[in-house]
Amino acid sequence: MQFAILAQAIRDCASVDRMTQVKSIEWFISDEFKLFCEELDLDTHTLRESMMSVMATPSAMLKENVQDTISSLRASLWQKKTNS
Repeated sequence: MQFAILAQAIRDCASVDRMTQVKSIEWFISDEFKLFCEELDLDTHTLRESMMSVMATPSAMLKENVQDTISSLRASLWQKKTNS
């Protein structure tokens, strides 16, 4: 469930709806996001940098970059889970 929330927030960063983008970005810079990352044992700083990268992606490549980011996170979380 937590991964689904994170994946949707990443997709929302790339939304064509400006308000959806703004809300997502606000969440990524919030204390709530920091606590969320701590619960998943994720590096907040690295994820925030990834989101900045997503936001800087040209629109023609945005969807692919978002999917790559989500896939990388899924693999990272899976690896952490199997190593626990």
